[in-house]
Amino acid sequence: MTHRPTRLEGLRVLDCSRVTAGPYAAMLMGDLGADVIKLERPGRGDDFRSLRGKGMSAAFASVNRNKRGIAVDLGHPDGRRVAFELARRADVLIENFLPGVAERQGLGYAAVIAANPGIVYASITGFGQDGPLSRRPGYNLIAQGMSGIMALTGQPGDPPTRTGGSISDLAASYLTFGMVQAALVHRARTGRGQHLDVSLLASTIAMLPDPVAHYFDSGKRPTREGNRNPNLTPAEAYRTGDGYLNVVLLSPDQWERFSGVLGDPVLRDDPRFATNQERLAHHAEMKARVEAVLATDTTAEWVARFEEAQIAAGPIYEFDEVFEDPQVKHLGLVAQVEQPGYGTLRMVDFPVRASAT
Repeated sequence: MTHRPTRLEGLRVLDCSRVTAGPYAAMLMGDLGADVIKLERPGRGDDFRSLRGKGMSAAFASVNRNKRGIAVDLGHPDGRRVAFELARRADVLIENFLPGVAERQGLGYAAVIAANPGIVYASITGFGQDGPLSRRPGYNLIAQGMSGIMALTGQPGDPPTRTGGSISDLAASYLTFGMVQAALVHRARTGRGQHLDVSLLASTIAMLPDPVAHYFDSGKRPTREGNRNPNLTPAEAYRTGDGYLNVVLLSPDQWERFSGVLGDPVLRDDPRFATNQERLAHHAEMKARVEAVLATDTTAEWVARFEEAQIAAGPIYEFDEVFEDPQVKHLGLVAQVEQPGYGTLRMVDFPVRASAT
């Protein structure tokens, strides 16, 4: 059988990070065939271990699969020598210490690149390597609050609301993953590595291009709109006879098809609903009429009718329903993994398919 190389085969990654943002980025590289060595503190290990119980756990494994592990005491001279030797032989190093900590432990960028000029060295922090807040600890929730994403999330009149999941951590993870690949292309062309400064704050703000654009354009502070788009309607969640669904319309012909599926002549013919701007101006009346019709049947039936009319619509699942969806199953998004120290567990698989590797 012809050997088909994995995408990052032959690449060595030293993962000196903890919790989510750094470990997840390193795990994605391990998923693609890189040799990832995770460095942890003796006895205590990654903070994620102690948060979810000692040793291996499903949560720890979900961001640390496809790695080899080593326990190294960076507080001891011998431990620092071992870690530096690993860095000297690595293609990529990922760390998420507060600025200055890696330097004190002998793993700072200047020292490492002097011994290994081709290394791509990624630092992930809450707020960046310099500036007035650079020494402040930063986690997912802190970055969400300071980025503006919590200000946009929640029902009108309610307090700012945390978005589900570790959104800021994962934004930094994916940016780190992508920037490391770009830096490796640069190294292939020039032979030189570089330092990547990734922060949770900048990564989260970068996920908000459209609210930022509207704010800079209008000068008006965005308000919390719940499950609706403030600039487009219908583009929100609706209650049906047995649950909820999302609908998004972008053009007049889509509104014509949508109102035709609902079969409400007022929605179809009333000038208050003729254009997006008119519908925004009369949103409450429009939503009440739409939901009155949707209440007459199930989510599944309405989604099927909208699909037939080429209207973008989808059910709003409870979490356990997500993994029963036939498309989620078809995409193979759940992997069965034999995890040493734990046993068989299910976790989210690598989310992108590639045709050649």
